[in-house]
Amino acid sequence: MLLPGVMPLQASPPNTNTSPAQTTIPYVPTRHDAVRDLLWLADIGTNDVVYDLGSGDGRVVIAAVRDFHARKAVGIEINPQFIRESRENAAQAGVAGRVEFIQGDLFTNDFSQASVVVLYLGHGANLDLRAQLVRTLKPGTRIVSHQFGMGEWPADKLLDVRTILLGMYGEMYNEFRINPDVPEFDSTGSRASHDVLSAWMVPAPVAGVWRGKVRLESEEGELKFTLHQRLSGVTGSFQFQGPTNLEGHVQADLWGDHLRCWCISTNRSSYFSQMWFEGHAIDDTLNGSLWVPQGNETREIKWAGRRDRADFTGTWEWAGPMDSPVQLKIERRDGRLTATYVDKNRTVPDYMGGNKPIPATDFYDFGGGFYFTLLLGLEGSSMTGGSRRVSPEDGWLIGEGIAISNTLTGTIAFYPYNRRFMNEPIVPDPKSRTNAPGSQPDKRVVVQEGRRDWLPKRVAP
Repeated sequence: MLLPGVMPLQASPPNTNTSPAQTTIPYVPTRHDAVRDLLWLADIGTNDVVYDLGSGDGRVVIAAVRDFHARKAVGIEINPQFIRESRENAAQAGVAGRVEFIQGDLFTNDFSQASVVVLYLGHGANLDLRAQLVRTLKPGTRIVSHQFGMGEWPADKLLDVRTILLGMYGEMYNEFRINPDVPEFDSTGSRASHDVLSAWMVPAPVAGVWRGKVRLESEEGELKFTLHQRLSGVTGSFQFQGPTNLEGHVQADLWGDHLRCWCISTNRSSYFSQMWFEGHAIDDTLNGSLWVPQGNETREIKWAGRRDRADFTGTWEWAGPMDSPVQLKIERRDGRLTATYVDKNRTVPDYMGGNKPIPATDFYDFGGGFYFTLLLGLEGSSMTGGSRRVSPEDGWLIGEGIAISNTLTGTIAFYPYNRRFMNEPIVPDPKSRTNAPGSQPDKRVVVQEGRRDWLPKRVAP
């Protein structure tokens, strides 16, 4: 419910959920100097709508409108006592007419109207929330987090501030912490003596194949970009098809819907063997300019590309971590894509839930392609202290692909939760220990660790 005198953000108010939260995040107040640094890092202006998820006593919400002149700020907080305290603090600060405090679960409430989202939750909570952030928020929306990162999603900006430590401090061991390809990667370093503030810009979906007509010199042809996307990271290739063919790889930089591509030819060395593109991606249209070197000058050419239609719904099969067939079933439900992982050969005791399909909740639809991560062997939720099974087939599965001509192409990676199972005997043959004639070597685990090319087959529509 809106407070008296508060203008709504849209014709209908955002959905709110005041039911008990499924998870509990300990409340630790952000120091006021860190609040100022966070809001400065978010580059808040007079047109911004700021949401603080887990707003506590309301200090971030109040500072956003009082000190940085945001148009509006909203706090979502589960604790009713903090809600009452926040409203009192806002009234004392004279900003009650420009703030709102919603009592409810931050994981289920609507924050789609935000242009800035502020977090101080924890690494696991950030990972549980990030798919919803990317799916819900508009490209270009800024996300800032105090102390905790977003795993393998690198921050666009970092601010490292020396500070003293108040209270007890500890960090749990995490063997994935130094692996930048895994969601549990932690780039923030030790928090014992530093505040690390991070900022991300929600990326536009740019994966897929883009095509558009263009004239280079006297040659008219078609320029094609083939782009793969892993959150804000974009890689790919380009091809100019005309009287003279030009092709190569692309180094890309994506900020919201703003895409820059440096096209480096691998099949021709000439004055236009390198091209630059800069433009904006809106839905299935890419509009911008190409810069083509011509002698000592650079020529600017307007260019517009359209993305090929892509359909990657269906059931896709490939050889999984144990080299046995596994599947990813992609469906469209309630207007958005969902994915489920299936391993029919996986052995899971009944008391652990049996061998059931696993929803890939960390799944991203990037237009002409997708990206997903899945922790195999997790019992429960990372937010509720879920446990992890320790077997050769348990670990992080991470994949991305784009749809080309009714096929999927991309990369898949697996990082086992415990590497001690790599190449360990699992069915020892006693004869092998006696060197008896005809003895067989022990059967060993073969785990496909690391990243590799991915060309799954569609086995069902």
